[in-house]
Amino acid sequence: MSKPSLNVNEKKDVLQSKQNKETKQAKHDREDREDPFAGMEGLKAKIGDKLIDLDDVRLRKPHSVRPRVKNNAGGLLETGDHRPVDRPIVDRVVTDVRLSTCYSILGKIPRCRLTLDDGSSWTRVPKDILLGSKWYKKVFMDYRTANTQKAAKLDIHVVNEVRVGDKLKDKSWKNVGYGMWIKKDAYIDTESITGMDVLFGRMAVEPRQGWDLIEQSLKVSGKHLENEELTEESRLKKDWHIYDTECYLTVRKGRKKEPVQRTTSLSFVDHKFKILQIADIHLVAGFGRCRDPWPDIENRQKNKCLGDLKTIQFVERVLDLEKPNFVIFTGDQVFGSESKDFETAIFKAVKPVIDRKIPYAMVMGNHDSEGSLSREQIYQLLDTLPYSISKAGPEEISGVGNYHLTVTSDKDTENKDLILYLLDSHSYTHSKVPGYDYIKEDQKEFVRMEYENETKLWGDIPMAMGFFHIPLPEYREYKNEHGQARPMVGQYKEGCTAPIYNSHMFELFKEIGVSVVSVGHDHCNDYCLDYNGVWLCYGGGGGEGGYAGYGGTTRRLRVFEIDNERYSITSWKRLQTNPEEIFDEQILQERQQE
Repeated sequence: MSKPSLNVNEKKDVLQSKQNKETKQAKHDREDREDPFAGMEGLKAKIGDKLIDLDDVRLRKPHSVRPRVKNNAGGLLETGDHRPVDRPIVDRVVTDVRLSTCYSILGKIPRCRLTLDDGSSWTRVPKDILLGSKWYKKVFMDYRTANTQKAAKLDIHVVNEVRVGDKLKDKSWKNVGYGMWIKKDAYIDTESITGMDVLFGRMAVEPRQGWDLIEQSLKVSGKHLENEELTEESRLKKDWHIYDTECYLTVRKGRKKEPVQRTTSLSFVDHKFKILQIADIHLVAGFGRCRDPWPDIENRQKNKCLGDLKTIQFVERVLDLEKPNFVIFTGDQVFGSESKDFETAIFKAVKPVIDRKIPYAMVMGNHDSEGSLSREQIYQLLDTLPYSISKAGPEEISGVGNYHLTVTSDKDTENKDLILYLLDSHSYTHSKVPGYDYIKEDQKEFVRMEYENETKLWGDIPMAMGFFHIPLPEYREYKNEHGQARPMVGQYKEGCTAPIYNSHMFELFKEIGVSVVSVGHDHCNDYCLDYNGVWLCYGGGGGEGGYAGYGGTTRRLRVFEIDNERYSITSWKRLQTNPEEIFDEQILQERQQE
């Protein structure tokens, strides 16, 4: 029997798939050739003052197990399509909405293809609105769009209103299904719907400019869920996680959009610049489970513990207490393998910062891109959010999210007093040796070039800091060559899971004047270690959704205050159980202006 012929679109898909596969294979082949671990199997690594086999289980922490993504809403659709990128001016308007159901065949969901017709196009939101709750089917929302000028000129009826609720008596409303209703009319430049999306769980928020979250959830569960108010008293009386699969519509209105609110430059205020580091908050779609809560709670109450709610309340409290000038998220903002929708989770992370109009930047951890979005897509999304100054960085450099930021003097905006280096510390190694990847040579060269370019333009920049997710190997060296303990402030509760291979990023940092480096990743460590004149700090685990343990570890956040008059960097932390008090305050750098 001859094979069935493929149509043009299918041929393109097959060709693109082969090209992508070949590209990835070529990349892996190159990395294998350059692998510094080659031939190291069976050797031992120095961890502190001990020698440990490279495949010792102690090198694999709770966060180092390669996860399997189970029910990711963004990954349920078998397509390579990227999420639509938000544009400053929207030239298309929604003319129709439908829900497409894909049924399981022998346990597999077949690919659902979109078709083009009538000169209009359909866009699919690549998320199962049932959030993987039905093994035998998945339901996707599609919306058709038309050119705005064409819609206005030809008087095409477009979608101007979207509601969610019970049956509407007004016959002008069209029932789309699952409680969604749309109303069409003539195109209105400021009111017509130009974009649609879905978010999940009762904690869903919408931080994007021009977008509105519809408060009523779609009727996807088949049963009525009351809109009971969540209070301190009701929190532990019931399992609020029953609301985690609720699906909420969010819509964008109007063609013209105001420019995304940005902070074009960072500067000292009254000689001070305060940074809040938020590390390892491990948010998901929904309320989130509490993992290793501390202080401990009764087993029967642990399943009712609302991890993300506690985390966000803690972050909000610290933001209000500290009023930082800048926020840096140092990775694992989202627990990718556990979150069924990345956007829902990341929107929760940034909403408190955006509401307070604080500029922020992100680097990725090993978990962020394990879910529905790749690192590239994450930075595309961040670029559409208010107050984000995150950057994907040069495409030719290893990783995504390698960039630097400068902070200007409050006296003279032409004078740079602080430079921040943000890097992608990657995830797992591609070699046979277990553990985590390392900062590559081209990243080091990139940092050196950025330093040289800035100093050529502005002269000496007196203070510099580095932020990324996975610690450097030097974080393990808590004793010097004489066996004496190095200066350290804070907790060293768990083994440091830095890469086995040392690419000597530390030496470059020291050479270009970086005096403080701060990371996340090892949740139960929150120390600052003085290693040869450079302070190596941990932010400490901030989220209830990430592991803790090691005798019990309270979630915490780290603050840095930089003074450009004293040329000092001071740091302290705040605990989730007592955020009003600071602890472990220390001066990391202090020198007089030369």
